[in-house]
Amino acid sequence: HGDDPAALAQYANVFDQSTAPLWPKWKQHALPGNDGYVFTAPVGSYPPNTWGLHDMQGNVWEWVSDWHDEGYYAQSPTTDPQGPETGSVRVRRGGSWHTWAFYARCSYRNWNSPQTRYTLVGMRLLREWSPAAATPD
Repeated sequence: HGDDPAALAQYANVFDQSTAPLWPKWKQHALPGNDGYVFTAPVGSYPPNTWGLHDMQGNVWEWVSDWHDEGYYAQSPTTDPQGPETGSVRVRRGGSWHTWAFYARCSYRNWNSPQTRYTLVGMRLLREWSPAAATPD
């Protein structure tokens, strides 16, 4: 969506004016605009990113397969780092409907125990697509 945090609410389900009334202590962090979704939004409610992918920011924090280690990226490979082989907490990315702009970035990493369960954390499902599969019979 670019570098303007205020524009994020047009591209991702994040903490905006629709959610702010429920969280008065954090109202100052709410983005301008009201997307009409107080909690999660239906998949595909926002425009795709540059690569044609929907919902890569906001809605729910995405569990990723990486284990979390504060020092890992200081000495990791620069191309496709896989994360440490073991750990006690998993990485999550992308922010949620309850996230202000600073956290709703693919580059921002947070973590939780794999046993964590709450409405802000989930996963993004990917369906593999091929042009051959899209050809009508």
